[in-house]
Amino acid sequence: MTRLSRYAVFLFLLVALHVDAAEINGYALLTTDYVYRGVSHSDEHGAAQIGVDVDFESGFFAGVWGSTIDIGGGTPRQRDRQVNYYLGYSYDVSRRWTIGTNAVAYAFPGAKGTIDYDYVEYSLTANYDDRLWLEYGRSPDLYHTGTRTEFISLYTTWSLGKRYDLGAGIGTYDVSELVGDDYSYWEFGVTRLFGKVALDLRYHDTSRWLRIISNEATADARLVLTAKFQF
Repeated sequence: MTRLSRYAVFLFLLVALHVDAAEINGYALLTTDYVYRGVSHSDEHGAAQIGVDVDFESGFFAGVWGSTIDIGGGTPRQRDRQVNYYLGYSYDVSRRWTIGTNAVAYAFPGAKGTIDYDYVEYSLTANYDDRLWLEYGRSPDLYHTGTRTEFISLYTTWSLGKRYDLGAGIGTYDVSELVGDDYSYWEFGVTRLFGKVALDLRYHDTSRWLRIISNEATADARLVLTAKFQF
C-alpha cells in the first residue's frame, strides 16, 4: 500500500471511530466502459467496480471505491486498478440547499514504471434539492509533477415518474500546467430503476484529446451502459 493509500485509510478510520455512523451503503457496478470526465479509463472496454459509503449524523461522510481500469495500453506506465478513498463534510444551508467539501485520494495499486500516479484532489460542492450539483475542485500536485489542475462541473437530473431519471452534465478540466491546455466534457443519459438495480444508458463526449490525459480514441464520443447493484 502506498503512503497516499495509508493516509487515506487513516483519515477514514479516524472519522469512523469518533462519530456515530448514521448509514452504510454498498454497491457494485458493471459497465461497458469506465468513463471519467469524458475520457475512457478502461481503454473502451468493460469494467467492474465496487464501493462503500458511510454517512454520519454530524454531516461527515467517507468511503472507498475501486475499479478495474486499462490506462497505458500495455506500456511501462500501465495501470490496471484504481482505488479512491474519500472524506468530506456537507451542511444543509436551508431546506433545499446543501454545501460541502471533500478530499479524494486516487491510488493505482500495482502500477508499472517509476511514476507515482497517486494524487489527492480537493473540491467544494453546492447541491440544490438533490437535482442540481455544482462542483469546483483542484489538485495541487498531479502525478507528483508539481503541476496544479482544476475542474468545474455542473450536473442536473429530472425524475420521470418513480422509475426513470434523466441526467445531463457539463464540465471543464484545466490541465494547462501539465500539458499546456484544457478540455471540456459533457454527458446525458437515462436511468431505469428495477428495485435495488439501476440500469443507466449514457452518452459521453469531449472537446479534444490531450497527451498524458487521453488519446484520440479514449476521448472520442461513446455510449455507455451501466448496471448498478445496491446491497
